[in-house]
Amino acid sequence: MQAISPPHPLKSLVPTRPRLIQRVVGPSRLVLHCIYRSDSFNFPNGVGSSRADWQSSCAILASKVVSQEQPTDKSSAGDNGGADHVAAVNGHKTSLDLNLVPLKDSSSSANDNKPVKPLTITDLSPAPMHGSQLRVAYQGVPGAYSEAAAGKAYPNCEAIPCDQFEVAFQAVELWIADRAVLPVENSLGGSIHRNYDLLLRHRLHIVGEVQLPVHHCLLALPGVRKEYITRVISHPQALAQCELTLTKLGLHAAREAVDDTAGAAEYIAANNLRDTAAIASARAAELYGLQILADGIQDDSSNVTRFVMLAREPIIPRTDRPFKTSIVFAHDKGTSVLFKVLSAFAFRNISLTKIESRPHRNRPIRLVDDANVGTAKHFEYMFYVDFEASMAEVRAQNALAEVQEFTSFLRVLGSYPMDMTPWCPSRGD
Repeated sequence: MQAISPPHPLKSLVPTRPRLIQRVVGPSRLVLHCIYRSDSFNFPNGVGSSRADWQSSCAILASKVVSQEQPTDKSSAGDNGGADHVAAVNGHKTSLDLNLVPLKDSSSSANDNKPVKPLTITDLSPAPMHGSQLRVAYQGVPGAYSEAAAGKAYPNCEAIPCDQFEVAFQAVELWIADRAVLPVENSLGGSIHRNYDLLLRHRLHIVGEVQLPVHHCLLALPGVRKEYITRVISHPQALAQCELTLTKLGLHAAREAVDDTAGAAEYIAANNLRDTAAIASARAAELYGLQILADGIQDDSSNVTRFVMLAREPIIPRTDRPFKTSIVFAHDKGTSVLFKVLSAFAFRNISLTKIESRPHRNRPIRLVDDANVGTAKHFEYMFYVDFEASMAEVRAQNALAEVQEFTSFLRVLGSYPMDMTPWCPSRGD
């Protein structure tokens, strides 16, 4: 295994932890993995938070920052004993080891007298230029519904599989991918809470959405019959979406949750499990050499998953087509402010498409006031709201200005075009 890092001449701007590593699964497959821990990494002093920061940092690194060789003996290590490599970036000291390429001695050869070429944004593996192939990260393995959503959102893209949602976020932040396509809700299973939490922890922007009809199949190794199945594995939401149909099929097998649907199919094929079936897509069956025991086994044909597209930079909102805006807010006084916030949208005839509450991670419990002796406790919440309006519209700007008066925290996650493609129930029903 080899650590993924931006290409030379800057050897590595990828932090030590968390680290994305690549696993070669086949002759043409690459899977990104997160090791050690899944906490998001923030560059000191905000370096790397946007394209402008990267460009500014590169120019300074090329002209003003000189690599410091680590001393080989304690006598030359200095006061710190060589423990830390401190460099100045944008006028501020940082303890991040930039691992720069050391400058050669100008007297070593005639060729070394040539001026050093400044680093450009191309050296940091940026998003491709217009017309080039986009690299899109998704959670799962080839054959997952997220891969299909990435292909629908960005046709002809280079889909990059990641083993965790967190890794997909980091792949975009670290310039390994240009976009990420991740699920946020399903019409049967509800919200994917993990991704809502990650939207708040990371600084990526929602730049679009795509809705994908989900068509589940029951897969097993060739020659295996349904009556021999003692276990069914899949993603927890896929298992819940097919529970009634599995019972009607007479499958009283144990249900076991795994990370993703296509991963369940891959696991059966890799381990030659003849007593286990997977719930996954027809494409997964084709990729991993499985047979389809039952087609269209979702309990409801109107089974659709909504995905959002994430990027490092927001898009410019417009008014020439339907737009949707996603925000998250909180207030110190609990849920009493929610009615006022909703009134700000209702007064301006702005339709809300979703309201999601999540416990406040940093302050989960709130005591009641002194008048009630302070014995009762309540959860503090963050509220996620989607509404049908573009941030380019004056009514949306005024609504958020009013919301800001009632809240202690307000963040716009993105203002993006709505998915207006015609929807039809999943095939096979």
